[in-house]
Amino acid sequence: MAQNEADDSQVPFLAVSVDKSAALRCPQRLDVVSAWVQTCRPRAVVAANQELVATIWSAGAENLARQDDEGWVARVIDGLTSDLKKRFPDARGFSPRNLEYIGTFAAGWPEDAIVQAPLAQLPWYHHIALLEKLDSPELRLWYAQTAVDQRWSRNVMVHHIEGQLHHRVGRALINFAQTLPPAEAELDVGSDEEP
Repeated sequence: MAQNEADDSQVPFLAVSVDKSAALRCPQRLDVVSAWVQTCRPRAVVAANQELVATIWSAGAENLARQDDEGWVARVIDGLTSDLKKRFPDARGFSPRNLEYIGTFAAGWPEDAIVQAPLAQLPWYHHIALLEKLDSPELRLWYAQTAVDQRWSRNVMVHHIEGQLHHRVGRALINFAQTLPPAEAELDVGSDEEP
């Protein structure tokens, strides 16, 4: 064996082989590694998103504290935008508008709420939509939880917010008194429960 060739015992178990015959030699190993990748990839994305959301909240809280202390104005946000773009030239999201959203985000959620599910599971643009569309923290939390549970895209979530889904949820189960004559309403109360 040539000096620069490694035998299989020295190749890390997560190394990806370009040799297509390797899958034919050891299909079980390919299946195991593929299962790990398929299982770990979504968890890694969720963990990265949770860290991003926590970082955005911390940056927003810092901006709000400085704004209170120093009386920040738009020119300060513009300066911060410029400085961040210089320091992180390949990064996105440092526009003045986005930095204002970051402050609104920190003001809109208490610190203990943002580090817990479901808020930490939502992507940043879901949070922007929640903050733009809803004034009530309770409604924002309800839509956030429902978006996570139902795996809503941002557009689907906005559609439900604009359609005021929270007013319609459960209505079919509890509106007997409003929609049926009084005698029938009394009979139907509880008819949706299992025996």
